[in-house]
Amino acid sequence: MRVQDVLTVVAAAALGVVSTLLFGAEGFWIIVGAVAGLALGIAVVALKIRAVVALSVAFGTVIGALLGKSIVHALCLPSECPAAESGAAIITAIGAFIGVGLVVALATRSFDEHREAIAAGRPPPTPGCETGERTTES
Repeated sequence: MRVQDVLTVVAAAALGVVSTLLFGAEGFWIIVGAVAGLALGIAVVALKIRAVVALSVAFGTVIGALLGKSIVHALCLPSECPAAESGAAIITAIGAFIGVGLVVALATRSFDEHREAIAAGRPPPTPGCETGERTTES
């Protein structure tokens, strides 16, 4: 196992612990967060996903969930709406996962196309050149 793989697993486990602490979890739930983070890290290494991509999407998802929970918590009286807080956290986490995932996937694809063009000795792609057609301006 490479050092980079070990760091990926450790970073994912740390993200799991930090995310449970952000939600005010204690005891058992911190362990659950650590195990979930370890599972994410192992999956990233096993599936050979770029760690930067997976961890940034996971971090964005956690922040999205925290924002949703915080907004509902601010709107409700203390300890009045735990179900609504959890529901908002889940809904915003799903939205953040999709949104951050799309942006990261498109950015990664763009960087890969740029690197491939440079390696092949071609000029890097520019906006609007996806079709391969060249237009002349009059």
